[in-house]
Parts: sequence; C-alpha cells; structure tokens
Amino acid sequence: MHFGMFALAVFAVVGSLALLSEGKVCNIFGDPHVVTFDGLKYKFAGACNYVLAMDCVNMEWIIYGHFTSCGKGSCLETISIFHEKKGGLDALLVGRGWVINHQGAKLAYSQGQDFQIGNIGVSFDGLYLTISLAGTGISIVYDGAMAVQISLDTAVNPDAVTCGLCGNNDGVPDNEASQLRSIGNDLESSGLYGLDGFVFQWKVDRGDYCYKPAIVESDRRLPCGNDYTLHRKNDRARAVCQQLVDNQELFKCHETVNLNMYYEACLTDYCSVTLLTEGYPVHCSTASAYAKHCQMMGVGVSDEVWRREMTCPSVQETQQAILNFGPQQPNSPVIF
Repeated sequence: MHFGMFALAVFAVVGSLALLSEGKVCNIFGDPHVVTFDGLKYKFAGACNYVLAMDCVNMEWIIYGHFTSCGKGSCLETISIFHEKKGGLDALLVGRGWVINHQGAKLAYSQGQDFQIGNIGVSFDGLYLTISLAGTGISIVYDGAMAVQISLDTAVNPDAVTCGLCGNNDGVPDNEASQLRSIGNDLESSGLYGLDGFVFQWKVDRGDYCYKPAIVESDRRLPCGNDYTLHRKNDRARAVCQQLVDNQELFKCHETVNLNMYYEACLTDYCSVTLLTEGYPVHCSTASAYAKHCQMMGVGVSDEVWRREMTCPSVQETQQAILNFGPQQPNSPVIF
C-alpha cells in the first residue's frame, strides 16, 4: 500500500477530526502510538532505537527513542537528546523515573527546580520533565514513564524541516514518508511505501538486538479479543477508557486534538501494556498524554481538573508509581 493510501485508511478509522489544527506537536505514548507534527496518527511495533525527530537541514538537534518490550508490544523506555550550538554539543539521556544522565553521571535535582546544561534547559514540576533546546523552538515534555511530547514553536523556527517518526512538518499528513535524508554532504528526498518502510527508515539497530513483536489486531468492540474468558476484561477496558471522552475538561480540546483517537489508543493499551500499574493506570497515562498535547497546542486544559474528574490515583501515588519504573539509584529526583 502506498503511504498516502495508508494515511487515508488511518484517517477513515480515527475520524475526520484526526488532523490537528496547528500540527506542531508530535506525541508518542503507550504501545507506541504516534501523532506526527502534521497530525497523522499511526501505531507500530518494534523494540529498537528510533529517530523520533531531528533537524534535517542544519542538523542542530536530534532526539532518539529507545523502545523495549512492555507486554504484547513495545513502549518508550529512554530518550536521548543531542543539541549542537556554536560548535558545542550538549547531550542528555532521560529514562523512566525521570532519571537524567549527563556525561555518564546521574543528575540530582528537585521538584520545582529549573537548571541549565549547556544550551539545554530543564525543569521539573513533580510530574512532568520539560526540556528546551535553546534557539530551536523545540520543547520536550516527558511523563517519566512512556510518553513524550515534542513541540515546535514556529514563531522561533517557522521553516523547520524535520524528519524521523514525527514526520516532515510540511503541513501535509499523508506524505510523512517523503523526508530528507543526509547523503554525504547532500540532502535528498526519499519516499518509502507503507508504514513498515517508513518506520524502518528511522530504526537504529545497534548490536542487532532489535525485534518486532507480533501485530495485535484491535477491535474497539472487543479490544482484548473475542475469547469468552476475556469478556470481563473487555468490559473493564471500555469502562475505564470511556472516562476520557466523558471528561468535560479534556473534551474542551476535542476540536483541536481529536479525543476519539486517544480513546482507541487507551483500549488497545489496556489490553496489551503490562508495564503500567494501579499507581499509574493506562487510562490516566493516556489522559496525561492527551492533556499535554492540548496544552502544547495552546488549549487551556487544567491537569488538576481532569485528574479530579477521573478515577486516577493522587499526585503523590502517581509520583511514587513512576519513580518505581526507574532504576534504584541515589540521585532520583526529590519529590516535595
């Protein structure tokens, strides 16, 4: 299938509102679901390193994602960020539990603290780690578990040409496979057929460890399968994920970012992602990714309000659950 035909098929499934009003936020969450800068929504399976997004003209910044098994599929585990400015290269590795590794050492920091690592700015509000790359218009928000939102401020960089899983940022959602690639000292456009070809283009297989889990088909009527023993799990999936579309605070953003596609993602992840726990359940993780997407698009969605309207654990319980995802080490972020 040609990638353009694939895109049309995707939009037929998720509905006519799948296109974002601005298209300058890329959202990667769950097992993994991707919404590109141009608003294409797709899902892929594969435990590997991938280029999430990068500057494909000046090569000033690049963001890698490392995906590992999280049940039946794969989820984001770590993010590598590289930013070159005026000849200096700054790099961070960010992992579950909000762990930040810089030059081989884990950084100690606290909730409410803002700090600078070269040309990379970092802040932590207790639930979200925000990273900004000076002079690029790029901001990265990480939930400490498996979701990352990458935003591009067009006021800072109106003509940014990107490439990677987040797409080419040209305003057209059905040509994401047509991206610039560096060939020697030149740039050339490349277009691959189908989703697999597009995703494979941005795989970085170091040590031949990558593998592709089996594709799990999903039906919103029976998201966990049609086996009789899964009947109650299907009912629970629909019940908990329905909270997203019933949440009035989140629904304020529906005309800007399609809430239905996040509902579909919640159903899929409820049945396939085993990493998330009662302290940070699937529907709350999905709602968090949606709320951040909305906020970065300029929609005033209140985290306090949507959390209060859903059966999500308290902030303190969520913090502890996410800290438990990360490695045991002395320099974990201090939560107040």
